[in-house]
Amino acid sequence: MKRTKKATKGEAVFLLVAGLIIGTVFTFGVRYWNVPITEDEAQLVTATFSSYKNSRNRRGNIREIIIRFTDHKQLYIDGSCIDDDLCDTINDIETGAVIELKVHPNSDTIVEMKVGKIQLLEFQDSIQKLSFEASGFTYLGIFCYIMALIGIIELFWQRKR
Repeated sequence: MKRTKKATKGEAVFLLVAGLIIGTVFTFGVRYWNVPITEDEAQLVTATFSSYKNSRNRRGNIREIIIRFTDHKQLYIDGSCIDDDLCDTINDIETGAVIELKVHPNSDTIVEMKVGKIQLLEFQDSIQKLSFEASGFTYLGIFCYIMALIGIIELFWQRKR
C-alpha cells in the first residue's frame, strides 16, 4: 500500500508527545477525579451560600457551575449533572442560605446538594453520570494513545529512509 502524505518529523513528535500527555490525562486523570464512591466516602459539607457562576464552553453550554460560599472554599457541579431544573433552582437560592452537600473527595465536585428540604442533586444519579462521563474520556484517551502510536510509527519510517 502506497502512502500518500508523509508526516514531518515535527508532526510525528507532536503526535507522540501530545498523544501520550493528553491520553494519560483522559484515561487516568478523569478516572481518578470521577471514580465512583460510596456515600460514606463522600465529604459531608454544610456551608453558607454566597453566589454561583456558570462556566460555559465555546458552544455556550454550561461546562460546570461554580458555587461560592462565605464559610467554605468554592465547589463545583460537573456539567454532566446539570439540567435546566437545577439551573433554575440554583438561581433561586438566596445569599446566606445554608446548603448541605456531599462532595467527591478527589475533585471538589458536588455529588449531592440540599437546600432546606429541597434536593437539588441526588447522590446515586450524580455518581452514575460522573462514571459515564469518565468512560467517555477513557475512549478519548485510547484515541490519543493511538495518535501517539502513529507518531512513533512515523518516526520509525523516517529513520528507515
